[in-house]
Amino acid sequence: MTNTVGGFETDHAIAILDAFPCTPGHALLLPKAKGYVTVMDMPAEAAAAVLRELPRLARLVQGATGADGVNVVQNNYAAAGQVVPHPHWHVIPRLDGDKLVQLGKSAGPISAEDAAAMLAKMKDQ
Repeated sequence: MTNTVGGFETDHAIAILDAFPCTPGHALLLPKAKGYVTVMDMPAEAAAAVLRELPRLARLVQGATGADGVNVVQNNYAAAGQVVPHPHWHVIPRLDGDKLVQLGKSAGPISAEDAAAMLAKMKDQ
């Protein structure tokens, strides 16, 4: 493992600061392997080699910024907000009361019937 400007590098991953940060300290974890557009294109072993570095990056970002928490975000395809055509993970430091959109807000609980129907569809894939 070597340190790079703004992050670190391993055999399988590189961590850098985002060039267009949402908040100061917003960092990216990128796979070194080429040829993948989304995380769904990656073999499990390749994804695991990158993701083993995610806790380290999250701790570094939170410690360096003094953030109250961090968001870890990974977007796939334009509809989900993917801008660059390769998989990468955002680690975004968050402070209590900041004005960023809070991910994961729900309109309410899922019904048992809707949950069963969705799980059945997922089994068919």
